Amino acid sequence: MSLLALSWLRLGTVLRKELTDLLRDRKSIFWGLFAVAISGPLVLGVLYVAIKTVSDRLEKVTAHIYNAEQAPDLIRHFERRGIAVERVGDDFETRIRQGDLDIVLRIDERFAADLAAGRAGRITLVHDSSRDRTTPVATRLGREVRAYAEQIGIERLMLRGVAPSVARPLAIEDLDLSTPEQKSARIFQIMAFYALFAGLMGAIAAALDVTAGERERQTLEPLLTTPVSSLELAVAKWLAVSLVNLLAITVSLLGFLVALGVVPLARIGLPFEFGLTQFLGFMAVLVPFAFMVPAVLLFFGANGKTAKEAQSSLSMGVSLVGLLPLISFFRQTKAPWWDVWVPVNGQFGVLTKVLRGEPIAALDWTAMWLVPAVVALLAIAAFARRLGDEALLSGR
Repeated sequence: MSLLALSWLRLGTVLRKELTDLLRDRKSIFWGLFAVAISGPLVLGVLYVAIKTVSDRLEKVTAHIYNAEQAPDLIRHFERRGIAVERVGDDFETRIRQGDLDIVLRIDERFAADLAAGRAGRITLVHDSSRDRTTPVATRLGREVRAYAEQIGIERLMLRGVAPSVARPLAIEDLDLSTPEQKSARIFQIMAFYALFAGLMGAIAAALDVTAGERERQTLEPLLTTPVSSLELAVAKWLAVSLVNLLAITVSLLGFLVALGVVPLARIGLPFEFGLTQFLGFMAVLVPFAFMVPAVLLFFGANGKTAKEAQSSLSMGVSLVGLLPLISFFRQTKAPWWDVWVPVNGQFGVLTKVLRGEPIAALDWTAMWLVPAVVALLAIAAFARRLGDEALLSGR
């Protein structure tokens, strides 16, 4: 049966019935949508706290120094740069291993004598690189030590009547073409990931309820005996689940909108914007995605022998598919041209462009709508055939 042969009256009747069944358990629907709405903002809040914590630590960093009496000028250099200095004893290595200290600058015992003789003084940055929290502090202190060393080098050249530029044969400039918003978007790509994950997870419960759930409740067989064709039944179920999925995605994005309005990102130097333009861009990508996912879930849900088996297989499949965007997130090369045509991965790439404020090519928009349409049509056709199979009721 073709789509043109569908009875829109019967389809609407079944659609109302499916929506009524899905909305009957309002508590489950509410808590499901609440979990989708709160998970992304919670991660955003945790990310904000983590970045702010690192930023605060770098602003109030303390240089723990062993043999500090050997380098009084270095200590004054730190203090001028707003870095507090704290002297440590011989047990500093043990304290680093135990996590009580992040990094210690060990000054060589001959440091002062070597500098006075025009030789290189030795400073050792002792830290435990296996602890992530030590990296920002080690980077900051290492940069300050190098700045101090450069200052000494310039003074030595000037005392010998040599221009400091002699030691700098190259003038290297760093021209960063990225905007502050694009730099922030790199961090907040997590929004694109969670928006897609909401589109994957938001339809699982509803898809299971209208397939394996109805079969276990023995309400599917009476429905198949009505004049409604298997295709009309498949389309009605697909529309009902898709509407629930679209609601989950919308709630997820609204949660981000509210969270970003509350979280003061400007305080940590992240001029990130997610307003109406970005919201509409996300919806333009996620609307076809919201209708594609339920079609696939319905087909696989109908092939599960029991509701529990279908739930396990669907949850595992969705979790694995949801990891696809991580390929793009950690990719160190430019995405190939065909990446945008890969479901889930392509959506993540275009959502990232929306966050970065980059222009999106017409071919990318074509992929965002054409691929989900083709996948949904194929899955609905397969689901309709499965509904027309008498073995469905027996769980085979």
